[in-house]
Amino acid sequence: MELKQIISDIITEVSYRSKEGIVDFKNPDHISILSEVLDEMGLSVIKNELFQNLFEADDEPKSDEDKKYKGIGGQPPAYVKANDYQKWQSNPDGFTGPTFKKTDSGKYVQLGNSDGDGNEQSGPNIFSKDGGYNAPDIKNKTSNDSDKPLTRKEKKEIANKIYEESESRAKEIYGEDLSTPLLQNSKTSDELLKNGYVVGKYWTAPGNAGSAYNENVSNEGVKILEKYPDLSEEELAAILFRRTKGTELGNQQKKTSVHSPTKKNTGTVPDGLTKEEEDLYKSAIIAARSAKSKHKRAVDGANAAQEQIGFGSNTTIQSFGGTSRSSGKKGKDANTPDDVTTDLEALESEIESANKCYIYDEETGKVYEVPKEVLIEWVKASGGGENASDTAVITKDENGNLLYDGWSDKKAFNDLQGNSTLNDDYSKQSSNLSKLEESDQIDKDTASQAKLIIDEAKKKSAQIEADYKKAPKKEAQYFETLFGEDRERIIQHLKDQEEGYDKAGTTNHVRNAMKHYGVSTHEELLAKLIEESKTGNPSVDRLKIINRTADSEREHIKSEGNEIPSGLDTNKILSDARVEALNLQKETMEKLNRLKGKTKSGKEKRVGDLLGFQETIDFLHIDKIEQPQSDDDYKSILKRNTQLVMAGVAVKPKTIKECLEVDGLTEYEDDFEVVTEEEIIYDKEAKKYTTGKIVYIYALSKDGKEKRYVAKKVYRSKDGATGKTSNTIEWSPDMQKCFDSKA
Repeated sequence: MELKQIISDIITEVSYRSKEGIVDFKNPDHISILSEVLDEMGLSVIKNELFQNLFEADDEPKSDEDKKYKGIGGQPPAYVKANDYQKWQSNPDGFTGPTFKKTDSGKYVQLGNSDGDGNEQSGPNIFSKDGGYNAPDIKNKTSNDSDKPLTRKEKKEIANKIYEESESRAKEIYGEDLSTPLLQNSKTSDELLKNGYVVGKYWTAPGNAGSAYNENVSNEGVKILEKYPDLSEEELAAILFRRTKGTELGNQQKKTSVHSPTKKNTGTVPDGLTKEEEDLYKSAIIAARSAKSKHKRAVDGANAAQEQIGFGSNTTIQSFGGTSRSSGKKGKDANTPDDVTTDLEALESEIESANKCYIYDEETGKVYEVPKEVLIEWVKASGGGENASDTAVITKDENGNLLYDGWSDKKAFNDLQGNSTLNDDYSKQSSNLSKLEESDQIDKDTASQAKLIIDEAKKKSAQIEADYKKAPKKEAQYFETLFGEDRERIIQHLKDQEEGYDKAGTTNHVRNAMKHYGVSTHEELLAKLIEESKTGNPSVDRLKIINRTADSEREHIKSEGNEIPSGLDTNKILSDARVEALNLQKETMEKLNRLKGKTKSGKEKRVGDLLGFQETIDFLHIDKIEQPQSDDDYKSILKRNTQLVMAGVAVKPKTIKECLEVDGLTEYEDDFEVVTEEEIIYDKEAKKYTTGKIVYIYALSKDGKEKRYVAKKVYRSKDGATGKTSNTIEWSPDMQKCFDSKA
């Protein structure tokens, strides 16, 4: 593509996205749009120089206030005091004076961070005239590449150059060996990076190695952006990769992909990395995107607070993970040492010591004051119930005022949004039923009938799932009938299973069982498993050993061309029981839908639909689409503030509302009908035994003619064939694509 064509495409796209339909690069909104367009076209590397040139061309100030400052480029546009401009121009890299940003109202607000004594540090040297990267030659591109001006090769060249040049910045932050503590000033974050994700350890928050990396490393990215706010996503990802490479947490990042269901913006990994390093680099790309989203909201909130409530201009940003001093943790390093402050403790302390606490709502544009005690209680409930927050970012000013942002971090668009069990679902239905009665949406008689239906289903479901354990017990009893070579083969299955756990790096249930029984040989282990199956109740993990040993034996029997003996054909027993439990769940909803209730607006609804609607609210937190009814509607303010960030993309309440195509919660409740389609999940080998099901949840359009695919709920066991039925829920692919398209 010719250079003129590229410039024309850029101008056309900025014009199209601007409200005015014309391009004015003196307009901050148009500069912001230009920045987005350059990022999407893969030209973010030229932004610094381009913006610098644009601002240097704007020599005529518009007001007396403008005369006091002079633009030096960057995005968002940065300024220095007019009498400092020559100092900056003569030595941009070494400039130590204050830098500023310009608000929409024309006010100039100082950038930078405090050194701890209230003194403002200098702006980053990213505004240096030599700070940008040179894009590769693109003169020979063809005109039919207008949607993707950079080829894969060219993107690789840029990624390679960014990665190469990121080393000096990374060393500037983390020292020559890239090993100084993280900027977050969090002992648990440092320990997590060093020791990796280990269940139950004091430095580990709930989740897994992937979520731990995304949450903590994106938090670190926020701190880096505080120092260097003009870093591109690619630059930040390269720095984060360098700092986490070789750490235990970095080594745990496996099979990573960068999700972008609509924009296909999957990032570019530089050449010369191993497969493991490529997975880590992709994790760093996602964390960098999340950090950019988090940092932007913090900056936007501070700007709004400065204009609306006199928030100070000398601000610092802090980020917090999800570690807590939980008594439920187990293991050698479970109890948090006395000299270690957990993330939630540190966050609560900051709130407690604050002067006033505020929350910025992007959709309403308002800054709300929230009482400290209300915010502290909200933080204490992090990661569960109504508060789905995994991490938090706060911005403090020189007067001790605090601006709070809560985040629910998801590494991919298809990450799980919630999980439960069949029996827990019945309990939640009972609770929600009581709420419907309290709000007069169902009468007392209807509530009694519905409660009876739910209680009966819960009792029957519990009995069905308790019977799952009987199958492995029968398998163990079958083992007792074997002698000679057949029994030796069962013992070998146990040895192979133990070795398999070691290779996979997962919990070694065989070795744990031997310790539990106090035996030293696999033959003794088999005898103990058989004995406990006849006289006691083996734990879930020991039942898992029996079931997996039986799986191995069934495979052997089939390989010999023989029929599975009746004493070992337990898959069918489990399959039939699973089908019974899943059908019970469906039948219960059908019975509930024979009863009538009403929505809050008075529209008649089936009781099953009312409970199904509330279930989507509980799991997906859809009630955050409701705007606060007043300045003291703290519950709504806080719920809306806990914002999803999926694959680095911020999913705002407004985005959810637009993708659901409703104006508010009342409309969604009135339109919502549990229109479900089910798909049975079978075992992978024989493909004939039921192991679970998928329920596709739809909402009807206003006229009832269209179905909108909202979510997918999966029912299956997390603990093998004998485990209780768990269920997980995630946004539908349609909603995921919509979220990505609106970012």
